[in-house]
Parts: sequence; structure tokens; C-alpha cells
Amino acid sequence: MLWVSGAWILPFLGIVFWLHLGSTFAKALLLIFAVLVAPLPALLYAHMQRGRLLACAANAEEEAAQLKLQLETVRYRTSRLREELQAADRQARLSHQLTLLGQFTAGFMHEFNNPLAIVAGRIEVLLDERKEDAALCADLEQMLKESRYMGKIASTLLQALRRERGGEIFDTSIPRKALEEALQAFRPSAESQGVRLMVEIAEAPRVDVPEHVIGEVVRGLLNNALRALEGRDDAAIWIRLEPYRTAGAKVVLKIEDNGPGVPASILEHLFEPFISSGAGRERLGLGLFLAASLLDMYDGRIRYEPRNGGGASFVIELPPARFTRGQPYHWFAGGATE
Repeated sequence: MLWVSGAWILPFLGIVFWLHLGSTFAKALLLIFAVLVAPLPALLYAHMQRGRLLACAANAEEEAAQLKLQLETVRYRTSRLREELQAADRQARLSHQLTLLGQFTAGFMHEFNNPLAIVAGRIEVLLDERKEDAALCADLEQMLKESRYMGKIASTLLQALRRERGGEIFDTSIPRKALEEALQAFRPSAESQGVRLMVEIAEAPRVDVPEHVIGEVVRGLLNNALRALEGRDDAAIWIRLEPYRTAGAKVVLKIEDNGPGVPASILEHLFEPFISSGAGRERLGLGLFLAASLLDMYDGRIRYEPRNGGGASFVIELPPARFTRGQPYHWFAGGATE
């Protein structure tokens, strides 16, 4: 077909041969030249077409790359939208759960406080009636103390679940005292489990957090640590109240253990409600959420960090006392005083 396309030169050759121009040798050379030149226009046309096809292919490849990029962008945005929708759905379910939990807790606290007040009142009567029995009075005083503590923490927990800031007037507390009382309550359990309690308590100022709140947070962390150390040899818990050196800085308290630590899968959601590392999620996982909520009510903080040598370390930051009982920190933050 390439040679057929060179038929355009045949009329010129026919004219030359018809006119008998030149010798036979010249005609032979002319014939060879004509044969060589005949397919040249077809070759030039094919080259031009190839250039156009290559340009079209390059444009098509560029458009395909752009379409692929656009498709990847659409996929990314779709994935982000799906994640945002799932997060919004989880948040909506969580808000609903917290609302139900708050409603349930409010009713429970109302029913709980009534018998608790009766028990506390009866203990006070027994203390007055049996004041000659020193041993019994000591036990009754401890029971009365725990009953009053339960009443205080019940009301504070309700505020924490409702995410309300405390507006009450309270005495500034001594961190050392709250620590020692929490340790006294958990020491028998630790000894029966074979867990060593390593206590390092330095001097620290009073803090603007109620004593029962510090006690509840410390008790919750100690309880979690004891659970994490079940069946472990050479188990130990470190309770540290760090030395206070800088005026205005937070008072730092650390609860550490040499257990398995916190799984990386729940680190980002450690202080959210209904998060637990228990198998099958059989525990509600409200402990750390309540601890963080309680501290947040009084400008405190709690955070987790891996312990050097393995285990878990929870750091509690408490605001130092800056006001008197009649003019507490929450008055400055917007609360009311009388």
C-alpha cells in the first residue's frame, strides 16, 4: 500500500518516456529516483499522523492522571466525611448515654443519701451512748467518717457527671492528709495481695481542691493499680507527692505501678467515658473519666504517661491555694459567695 500511494509520480514518468528525453542510462537513473521518491509523501503524512497520535496520547495520559488525582481526592473526602459522621454518631450516642446516666445518678443519689444520712445519724447516737467503750468508739468514728465521705463524694460525682463546676465554699485541703487517708483505706488490700506500697511524700502547700475529691481520685487510681497487678510477682505501687519549689506552680502527685501499663489502642480515649481495657468491655470504664471530671471542676488535671521500666504512671496536678475560705478560687472564677 505504501508503494501504491506513490502512483502520483507515474504520469511524470510517462511523459518523460513518451518524449524520449535523454539516454537509456539517464532514463534508468530517473526511474530509480522516481521509485525512491514515490512513497515520500506517504511517509511524511504518516510521520505527521504519528506526531498527532503521540500528542493525543500524551493529552489522554495527562487527563487520566488528573482524573485519577480527582478520584483520590473524592475518596479521601468521602473517607473523612465517613469518619466525621461516625464520630458525630458516637458523640451523639455518648451524649445520650451520659444524659441517661446523669438522670439515673440523680435519682440514685437521692435514694442513696436518705439511708446514708440515717446511718450517719445512728452512728452519732451510738458514739454518744457507747462513749465508754474506746475500741468501739474508734470503729464507730471511722464508720462515721466514711459515711460522711460517701455523702460528699456522692454529691460531687453528680456534679462531675453533669459537667458542672463546683460553686460551693470549701476549705483548702492538705494533699498529704488526703494521701495518707487513702493509703490507710487501701493498705490492707495491698498487703493481702502482696503489693508493696512505696510512699514518698514531700512538703507541699494547701490546694484549692476539696479533700474528698483528692481522696476519691487517689482511691480510684490505687484501685485500678491493684487490679492491674493481680497475680504479678514483685508488684509495687509508688505514691509520690513531689517537692514544691516554684510559687504558683501546680502541686504534682504521681501514682505509678509496675503492671502491664495502658494498651496503646485506648490511649487517645483513656479519659473518655465507657472506655475500658477489660476483655469484652465488661467494665463501664467510668473511673478515669470521673477522676478527670472531678479535677476539672477545680482547675486540676490528670494525665497518663508510660513509666520508665514498664508500667503506668498517672500524674495529678492540683492548683495551690490562693484564697481564703471566705473568698475561694471559684469566687474568682465566677462563682458566688455569701
